[in-house]
Parts: sequence; structure tokens; C-alpha cells
Amino acid sequence: MKTTTVLTTLFALLAAGIDSASASCFTSGEVWQDKGDARYHANRAYRRFDGNQGAFQGFFAPGEAKRAYIQHSNTQKLEFFVQNLNIDAGFDLGDGDYALRLENEINGCDRGGQSDIAGWRFRADPNNGIC
Repeated sequence: MKTTTVLTTLFALLAAGIDSASASCFTSGEVWQDKGDARYHANRAYRRFDGNQGAFQGFFAPGEAKRAYIQHSNTQKLEFFVQNLNIDAGFDLGDGDYALRLENEINGCDRGGQSDIAGWRFRADPNNGIC
């Protein structure tokens, strides 16, 4: 991402008054069957793969949310969720931002978790079942 785009995004978020952060781990539900594999799938959800655009690539309109479901095993699906919480402006995040935030939810929370930071919501959740 170009430096000017990053600075524009940062200043827009600060101007909108979105400067708080919150994070929490889920206390019930499934545990990650394989955190390494979950991180791999999170990476595929936001980067190009197999010639296809990642689910989280591109512009997020104000308030827009995007999800990616991955069938990890016969008994577990993975859900990744990203939302632009800013209701006045749309943005496009860099791949590194998705990587950092989604992987934090995988690495730091045995049952998945959610973080709201800098006007964005990131959630990673292992579920039982089939997509």
C-alpha cells in the first residue's frame, strides 16, 4: 500500500474519532484443531490464491463487512470476518493488516476471538459443522 494511502487512512480514522481498541477471546465453542492450518487459511482469505482474489481484498465501503468460510476438516469450519466500522468513509487495507489482526485472534485465543481496532473489526472463529 502506498504511504500516501496509509497516511490518508490514518488521518481519516483519527478525524472520525475512532481511536479506541477492544479485544476479547471467545469463552465457549470449539477450539482450533490446528492453529498453523488456521493461519494458512486466514492468509488465503485475504491474499490472492489460485488465480482468484482473496475474500477480503479490495475496497470496503462505509460499514461494509466481509466473511470467508473455510471447511477445515470433516468436523470443523473456520469463519473469518472483517468489517469497516467507519460509517463515513470507505477504505482498502493492506495484506499485512489482515495478517496481523486475524492471526492475533488465532494465536491469542484458543476458541477464536474478536478485536475492534482503528475503526475495523476482525474476528476469527472455529466452528463445528459444515460450511
